[in-house]
Amino acid sequence: MERIFGGSPALVILKLVIASLIIGVVLNFFGFDPNSLYHALIQIGDWISSLGLDAVKKGFRYVILGALIVIPLWLLARFFSLFGSERHERPEAPAPRRHRK
Repeated sequence: MERIFGGSPALVILKLVIASLIIGVVLNFFGFDPNSLYHALIQIGDWISSLGLDAVKKGFRYVILGALIVIPLWLLARFFSLFGSERHERPEAPAPRRHRK
């Protein structure tokens, strides 16, 4: 589990909770709440789409379509590399001998 989380899972979760709490307090200080942030993101998306950026829309659709294949394959590769790395490690080659003159 430490390889997946990048450290002790409990410690990583604790750090994430503390960071989320601090960021939440700062955002609340500036008047943000989850509902207003969601609506702001929706408005930005509507504004971008109203600019007539059809090429961007089409490109984004291609990215999403490709991600439907790429992301699961990447996750499978990560999953199998976690369990297969110990079996495929090669033993270290012995150091070359030096001849004395």
